[in-house]
Amino acid sequence: METNPDMLFLPYRLKDVSRKGTVGNRWESAAEHCYSSMMLASYFLRFYPELKYERVMKILLFHDLVEIFAGDTFILDDSMIKSKKAREGRAFEKLLQELPLEFAGELKVFWPEFDNGLTKEARFAKAIESLDPMIHSMYKPEEWQRYNFTEKELIAKKEKYFREFPEIHKMFKKVLIRLKSNGSIK
Repeated sequence: METNPDMLFLPYRLKDVSRKGTVGNRWESAAEHCYSSMMLASYFLRFYPELKYERVMKILLFHDLVEIFAGDTFILDDSMIKSKKAREGRAFEKLLQELPLEFAGELKVFWPEFDNGLTKEARFAKAIESLDPMIHSMYKPEEWQRYNFTEKELIAKKEKYFREFPEIHKMFKKVLIRLKSNGSIK
């Protein structure tokens, strides 16, 4: 099938997927989250020279593409978390049909790798994308207070992703200290 403009536009729709963090007076987009996750990865990759830079960046580029059809799953929304695998699986299949073949081929490799933590690069990407919203909202106590986040919840839901990567884990702990000291979390 020949690529048409609509097929090339499809990844751009990630810009329309809203997350719970804010940028100015609007919600952050999933595309912005992908960008800032890639920036964080670029910083932390220097501590893990065994990881393949390009592979990590590709994983992060494609990791949330399923959200175009599945939507973002907020960390505290238990009903969305329960349906996440099914929603994202359907979105993955739909994307494979609608993306240009070149993008579909990469999505077919990188999204399952990320989703299932199949490689160290994928687990690194998961750690990075889990740290990103914490850094994004570090100076926005109102965002944390809006959802009544606690240190205990953050540790329970996120710390498992950081343990394999000591430098990222250290930063997670530093961010927790900052969030507690500025009244963002209890």
